[in-house]
Amino acid sequence: MNPLAEVGLIVGRELRKNFRSIKGLILCALALLGGFGTTMLLLWVEKMKRQSAADLSLDQLHAIREAGLSKVYGEEQGKYLADAPEVLLLMLLITIWVGPLFIALMGFDGISGELQHRSVRYWTVRTRRASFYVGKFVGSWAVVSTVTFALNLVVWIATMARGEATLASCVSWGLRFWLVSLPIGAAWCGIATLVASQFRTPMLSLLVTFAAFFVIWLVYVIGGVTGRAWMMHIYPNYYDVYLLSPKLDQFAKGLGACLGFAGATTALGAYVFTRRDL
Repeated sequence: MNPLAEVGLIVGRELRKNFRSIKGLILCALALLGGFGTTMLLLWVEKMKRQSAADLSLDQLHAIREAGLSKVYGEEQGKYLADAPEVLLLMLLITIWVGPLFIALMGFDGISGELQHRSVRYWTVRTRRASFYVGKFVGSWAVVSTVTFALNLVVWIATMARGEATLASCVSWGLRFWLVSLPIGAAWCGIATLVASQFRTPMLSLLVTFAAFFVIWLVYVIGGVTGRAWMMHIYPNYYDVYLLSPKLDQFAKGLGACLGFAGATTALGAYVFTRRDL
């Protein structure tokens, strides 16, 4: 069997396992319910904002939104994002920042659970160790991406039902925002798989994964406070600014950085996994 077929075998198993297991179903249900609740809250806040600004025209509201976004993303990017439904943009930002928590909870036992119960020995006879590891990473990313898409679909439907945006606007901007979340999710999945695979006890792998994510975030915060921009580049969520840019070169930088994170951590994890005692 060639390596790609082996990876596909593991990915398929991960998808079935996560969407059939009690843990996976509970986490998916919580994610969807949380997303629906957050969407309703955002729509309510949007309604209150419109009522408080009832004297302002649509053009004036657009100009205010554009000015606010320009302070965060820059003038050109702020002008570009001002045309997007505000609820969808806010939901994207929430998804990106809460995503690492969901990734850690969903994938912490992907390899550590196999090591704990020795089932890894069965699979590494049928597949190469590197293929097994890469399949675990891709499977985790696929699960997270699928749940994120389902979450976005709920947001789109709720937004259209409340008359906040048209079908064309929801699909156009919604798909763009979902695609932006994919490379960031890949970076976090790469880090989570690398860290969690070093332990045989799932609970320990979960705690250390949380600790690793916290340290990465802390380095990002320290970099922002002290003005050391290079420290902020260690945080995958930092690249959402690039991925949301209408400029192709900026988008390419963000995409390259996130895929670089995912590729480097997966390559390192696969190398370590091929040489460890199972």
